[in-house]
Amino acid sequence: MSIKIQEALAKKFQSHNVIFWYDERDELKESFDELVIEGVEKCHIQRNEFEIKHKITSNTSDSKFLVYSNQPKPKPNENWLLDLELAYHIFYTDQEAIILQELGLEYSFKELAAKHILFFKSKERVDKLKELLGKGDSHNDIRYKMVAVTLNTDYVNLNTFIHAHGTAFSNGNERLQRDLERYELSEFYWTEIGNKFNYKSDAPSIYDFLLEAFSDNFNLKEKSKLSKETRLLLSLWKDTIMYRDGFDQISTQITEDLQIENVLNTLPLEKAVTDELFKLTDKKIIHDLVQRLIANEISNDALQNFIKQREHTFWYEPHFKSFYESVSYASHLQSEIKQLKVDFKSLEDGLQQYTSKLYQIDYLYRKFILNYRKTNQDSILSDLAEKIEKLYTNDWLLHYNDKWQLVIDSLKSWSVKDSFSQRQFFKKHVQPYIDKKQRVFVIISDALRYECGVELTELLIKENRYESEIEGTITSLPSYTQLGMASLLPHENLAIKEGTDQVLVDNLNSIGVTARSKILSENTDARCTAILAEDFMKFKANTTGRDFVKQYDVIYIYHNHIDDTGDDTTSQDKVFEAVETELSFIKDVLKKIYNMNGYNMIVTADHGFLYQHKILEESDFTTVDVKGEVDKMNRRFILGKDLSGSNALKAFTHKELGLTSEGNALIPKSINRLKVKGSGSKFIHGGASLQEIVTPVIKVNIKRQDTTAQVEIDIIKSTDKITTNLLAVSFIQTNVVSDAILERKIKASIVAEDGTLLSDQFTYTFDIKEENQRQREVKNRFQLTAQASGKYKNQRVKLLLEEPMDRANKWRVYKEYYYTLNISFTNDFDEF
Repeated sequence: MSIKIQEALAKKFQSHNVIFWYDERDELKESFDELVIEGVEKCHIQRNEFEIKHKITSNTSDSKFLVYSNQPKPKPNENWLLDLELAYHIFYTDQEAIILQELGLEYSFKELAAKHILFFKSKERVDKLKELLGKGDSHNDIRYKMVAVTLNTDYVNLNTFIHAHGTAFSNGNERLQRDLERYELSEFYWTEIGNKFNYKSDAPSIYDFLLEAFSDNFNLKEKSKLSKETRLLLSLWKDTIMYRDGFDQISTQITEDLQIENVLNTLPLEKAVTDELFKLTDKKIIHDLVQRLIANEISNDALQNFIKQREHTFWYEPHFKSFYESVSYASHLQSEIKQLKVDFKSLEDGLQQYTSKLYQIDYLYRKFILNYRKTNQDSILSDLAEKIEKLYTNDWLLHYNDKWQLVIDSLKSWSVKDSFSQRQFFKKHVQPYIDKKQRVFVIISDALRYECGVELTELLIKENRYESEIEGTITSLPSYTQLGMASLLPHENLAIKEGTDQVLVDNLNSIGVTARSKILSENTDARCTAILAEDFMKFKANTTGRDFVKQYDVIYIYHNHIDDTGDDTTSQDKVFEAVETELSFIKDVLKKIYNMNGYNMIVTADHGFLYQHKILEESDFTTVDVKGEVDKMNRRFILGKDLSGSNALKAFTHKELGLTSEGNALIPKSINRLKVKGSGSKFIHGGASLQEIVTPVIKVNIKRQDTTAQVEIDIIKSTDKITTNLLAVSFIQTNVVSDAILERKIKASIVAEDGTLLSDQFTYTFDIKEENQRQREVKNRFQLTAQASGKYKNQRVKLLLEEPMDRANKWRVYKEYYYTLNISFTNDFDEF
């Protein structure tokens, strides 16, 4: 104790020349006697008041005085040193005084220290409180900061206290409530909650309060019991990373206690879509959307608008994104198929129609199945999945490939010399780079069908400084790997090796990267090589990678993830997941090439594929009686000599297929599959369907200047004054989302100039593609807090628009719009 007193007194003497010390209980006389402070003369009051007064008042030196008394402090009219006490400083050594001195607080806070004495028993709590205290803090300020220490929050405000308290309660931790009571802070805490939120209870508890808050904001009652401030309280809770799990758990418990399911059963979809307090609401919305979609009782535009409203709600990302996206893609798919009216005139016409629009149906189906699988094929989507399978298989794949088959049947030979033929790939796309003496990288992804290539192109365009364009090409037939890979190499002639399905390129073996590298070198004047993507990615970009690249003008890079996944009967169900992985991998390869000073890249494929997620029935397979010498037979083609079969097969000779070898091939018509033991049936290729024979050629260049920008967001501002505690704002997306103009996500709120949040927050992703500006208008009503018409009345505030920072879970200022708050006191009343 004496060391603390010495330190405290030494600190006080820095700003005071005379200090009076009353040790009324005569506990610290020994400490006084031992005390030595340089430049300070000690005086002990022992009926010598006049002597001490004379010494102090007549002092002309720099001496300072400590006046000590171990007697009770005299009454003012009996205190001969009162004038000096009033002029100088009094030092206290009771327990409360010691606490206040350590905190740097005046003795006027003694009652506060006494009331909450147990709080100050912990040095850790005292140290934390000292960090929070500021000059001029009131009793209320200090208690708020004590509550912050008790609840262990980073911020000193009531909303954060409730978030922390509610989260602790949801985890079964009632220690915070006990600590508030133990430190005599509970009454203060609940009084503050009562004042701000109009919460009244004889036995207040955090769960009872939150029960009312959730109930009011779900509109279970005609008249709210609490103030509208609870809307912001709950909104902020959902957006707070530290406490959002607690919101989840509290909401789940309240769902049961308020029997939310019964309410949702009678709540129209149009009203349910505005709630984000309960996880069950999303299940209700998804259920209703699915039922309406199955019954054809909702338009695609209306359904997409409902889903757009849910995009930034609390439960969307962690729990229901795949559900909503399944429904979204299903609706798009259904809408596209219903609008179809297509006939095909020729091979080139089919290519043009498929690459301009029809590929979208296969894309939408892939995305539907991908998201459906992410939901673990939840039963809520099972009927919809069944409908989509039937639509996709019968109304699209079967019906339009039957139409396409009429074109195939009319062909006398397969196109290999037209510019759109895969056989012209090297001459058309690679040779020009060689002629201009520019290095080019060719990435060949096995089974990357056209619609997958379109998605990759769109992903690349969104990457700044990437320029990407796509065109379609018709593969060789049969559309299988060996022939497709050979067709992409420089060549004069292709032939199928007798008795096999292996392909010779100008009489050279073409299987494997070593063989293909040899063909590239021998059939061109350029420095060429071939390498597996996995080996290429092992290079260190700035060292071994650049050393490797310098040796060549043309580098073929091969990767086989999609085909490898689909061809295996144990993994064929994961082929759409494999596509997602492959697109990401190709982007990584392209970035690696760029880091090796590569600027010209081409991405293509050997063939596409057909995939149906449902288990095929026996009737989906074709049994044929094939005559002749069979060398190779799979689900979609037969190779051999002197082959003939039924009308279910289209026959071509090797010569008709542009091959120099002898023999012929049989191709099942439309999407028919042959009965073949041991091979997978969901993922197939080799035939002549559009999905199998249309592949992408994607040219990618890296630019030195920016190639993308985000859409701009503005507001329609009719006034610069806020006169009610509801502010309606119209946001305008000023330009249209396109290849080069990307979407922009914003978070908007009303904020005081000191940074205090004065409204709920509005988050939205502006990705509108409509040309009409009126269709790019998004409206929101901000609920302002009571502070807006109280503490901040008549002050300038701003509508703050923020956007997320790249690679960080933080937001930065995008735009600010200023208003003056002029809200009438009558607007503070929720009801009257």
